[in-house]
Amino acid sequence: MTRTPLRISVVIPCYNTESYLAQTVGAALDQQRPPDEVIIVDDGSTDDSLAIASRFETALPGVVRVHSERSGRAARTRNIGAMLATGDALMFLDADDVIRPDTLAALEHELQTTPDGVAVCPWFRLVHSDRGWVQRPPSCAPRGPNQDPLAAWLTGWYHPPCSVMWSKRAFEATGRWDEQAATNDDGDLMMRALTFGVPFVTSESGAGFYRRRADGQLSLSGTRFSRTGLLKRLATVRKIAFHLEEDGRLDRYAAALETAFEFVAVDAEEPYPDLSRQARAWARHYGPSARQRLNRRIERLWGRARAVPSRHAEAPPESVRWGLERAEAVLRMAERTPPPARETRSRSQRPAVSVIVPTFNRADVLSRAIDSVLGQSFSDFELLVVDDGSTDGTASVVARYQDRRVRYLPQPRNAGVSAARNRGLREARADLVAFLDSDDEWLPEKLAQQVELFERLPDEVGLVYTGVECILPDGRRRMDMPKERGDVYRQMLGRNVVHGGGSNVMMRRNVVATAGFFDEGLRAIEDYEYWLRVARFFKIDYVAAPLIRYYDPQAAGRRSQALRANLDTREWFFRKYSREMRRAGVAHLFLLKSMRRALAAQQPDVRAARRLALRAFKEAPTSREALAGLIRAIRHRPAVTMGRQA
Repeated sequence: MTRTPLRISVVIPCYNTESYLAQTVGAALDQQRPPDEVIIVDDGSTDDSLAIASRFETALPGVVRVHSERSGRAARTRNIGAMLATGDALMFLDADDVIRPDTLAALEHELQTTPDGVAVCPWFRLVHSDRGWVQRPPSCAPRGPNQDPLAAWLTGWYHPPCSVMWSKRAFEATGRWDEQAATNDDGDLMMRALTFGVPFVTSESGAGFYRRRADGQLSLSGTRFSRTGLLKRLATVRKIAFHLEEDGRLDRYAAALETAFEFVAVDAEEPYPDLSRQARAWARHYGPSARQRLNRRIERLWGRARAVPSRHAEAPPESVRWGLERAEAVLRMAERTPPPARETRSRSQRPAVSVIVPTFNRADVLSRAIDSVLGQSFSDFELLVVDDGSTDGTASVVARYQDRRVRYLPQPRNAGVSAARNRGLREARADLVAFLDSDDEWLPEKLAQQVELFERLPDEVGLVYTGVECILPDGRRRMDMPKERGDVYRQMLGRNVVHGGGSNVMMRRNVVATAGFFDEGLRAIEDYEYWLRVARFFKIDYVAAPLIRYYDPQAAGRRSQALRANLDTREWFFRKYSREMRRAGVAHLFLLKSMRRALAAQQPDVRAARRLALRAFKEAPTSREALAGLIRAIRHRPAVTMGRQA
């Protein structure tokens, strides 16, 4: 079988690791299969780390690249490195860890047969002793006999980043590193990948070495046992539980989730009893049913729950010196090589905002949307025009723009607006992303006002929307002003408070690491469903001004206005979220909204409206709104001739 070589990028996040960095870089370079590039991202070190990294770049300018940008977060520093990387395979190697010389070759071998996957190899601890840094067995829990990788990861088995190689496609499909995870960010990334179905392959060759520092320094990931760290760990498990529940796989992982929540509860018990109680409440919520517990007891009685022996047998202490000789040779070379002129590296190399414009066969109006973006008073952006398989000359329209900020991204086939938006999210290089449908337009201050607001908001606010100037089919204008901010999840369960079809939304790119991507299987209201997921985990805010022009979908024939598709999707939506709607007391409000949609269409579906109104009344028989909706649906009589929608 012919194996196509991969382009391998090793990303090394670095903060105050002058004692270890040279060996780490040396080990990355001293591979049987050398990396195509080593990217060192310095997070504002105050020791000599940046100087050491720069000497490697001086000696090997075509291989080693150095970027300096202060972020204060390991996950963000890794994301910066990933955006700079040009490879189709990524290893994130911490600046104090080491890899054996056969590691990259072993992991590449696995990814060549699983190009959309993630590969792992054996790993060991590096522990300081009187003999120097010596190899010790892994410190994680063993993997259970019937556990798949996700269940094992939830219950304490893991591989650190020095033993993991990601295909670029798998990394982007997972949503990149979650910059809010703070602790266990590597576990968060891997568990999301496994939850989303990324293929997981294992190599018996190669080895990564995870260093337990002797100097007491904290890593970029922070501490697991602070209040902030415990909250982040709890949020990570809740996130995984949410995605498993969405996919209908909660029962399969109930026991593992219970264990993961219990880990947090135990660690929080003494210092933060309130967090311990929260964790145990979630353990009860997501844990196994009584029947599942009985089955587990029976399995134990029959002896089927024996632990899987670890592959990593106890080895005699051995000093680990891989990379040291190569590092010394390269650094000596740097002393003989004049350093190149260096420029200060900063976030300014990347845009502040990524604007995503999905389009399909709208060549006649696309220029209006693009012009409104290029005419913004805020100019630090990239414009991603995602062509979803157009056949009407859309490519020629985009080609007329010579602005370097415009990037044309053609899809191989028409896959729908959600797939186009997701392509834009995966290509986005900025920390903030804004969406614009190709038949809408922005007013000139739209980006400026949203960016200015985001700069003042805490990280817990993930989305900002604006008011909307709606252009009706007869030319009249209607202003829809935003009204809801903060924790709006309950309101969103009953109705979409973010009007504007998404063209008025700006959000943090990092939201994707928690909420996931747009659902590509939906035929309508895909934006509403996504904003609801965002609102589950993040607060939202708004700019109280109409900053977009939204052209009435009746005139443009938008797909979401096709009544059958809209009602079918809303029914799916209700089935998916009905339990939470009922818990929030808004199930009847959602059904009444669906009823009004059925009646307001150009060709009303009166039967569907009456069924929806009756269901709403059954959900809340004491609600005046439900009773009024039922009366309205019963009394409604279809017009003899088609009239304009009210």
